[in-house]
Amino acid sequence: METSSFGNILIVDAGSTKIDWCIISSTGEVICNITSPGINIAIASVQEIHDCFLTARETLNQESKPAAVFYYGAGCASPNLCNEVADALATVWGATHVEAASDMLGACRALLKDSPGVACILGTGSNSALYDGNAIIANTPPLGYILGDEGGGAALGKRLVSDIFKGLTPTGVTSDFLTETGLTKEDVIRKVYREPAANRFLASLAPFIAHHISEEYLRNLVSQEFSRFIRRNLLQYPDIENLPISFIGSIAIHFKDILFEVIADMNLSAGKIIKSPMEGLIEFHKYQESNN
Repeated sequence: METSSFGNILIVDAGSTKIDWCIISSTGEVICNITSPGINIAIASVQEIHDCFLTARETLNQESKPAAVFYYGAGCASPNLCNEVADALATVWGATHVEAASDMLGACRALLKDSPGVACILGTGSNSALYDGNAIIANTPPLGYILGDEGGGAALGKRLVSDIFKGLTPTGVTSDFLTETGLTKEDVIRKVYREPAANRFLASLAPFIAHHISEEYLRNLVSQEFSRFIRRNLLQYPDIENLPISFIGSIAIHFKDILFEVIADMNLSAGKIIKSPMEGLIEFHKYQESNN
């Protein structure tokens, strides 16, 4: 990757909940940055993708037009989808060089740079990858919030509301939840089954869990979900016991003590935890620049 000839570079970290856009110079200086609503390429229409990119272009500093765009996005799970995104970016931004890749590769680069290890995302959803320092060599498919995404915010929220309305939570937790959120069973059913972005709604309940994490039930809920994430996603990777496991995402940050406890209990090694990939991605592309 020869970034030195590109001039200004646009780095895009596109999650389902929000997108961070950052234009840097060839020396890594941040010129301008914004945050916009998220998008998942796997379920968004071509028009929605184009509109999302166009809105960001109109908001960012127009005098800092990038010559290259590096996009790391949720839902970029196949070459065809990555090509669609790259085409839309090229059309909207007019850049001479565009690369679109998965948010998982972005997490690997942000967390590990050129070192081998396991990188994980624990945000609205969850994902993981075995990284050899250059490329992803294994990836357990996350399968989304209905079939998978163990340990992510949507999984935590789904478990919480299911337990509450089935009468499986302690009385105090149920009372606090209903009072603080104002949600009824009918509200939850409507938001999950009739309104868009059910995964974001479910993940929006994670702050309630964090605020009441001293409750044994909630602490156990989080611990169990992290155990499920590791068992169902990470233990399939060869030599996992000898590799650092690093994390990106708000769920990993907010519940890091529980996460580290679970990792230690399973005789695995914890690496680093960062909230957002952008700082690491800027460092990665600066590193690439200095080595070209």
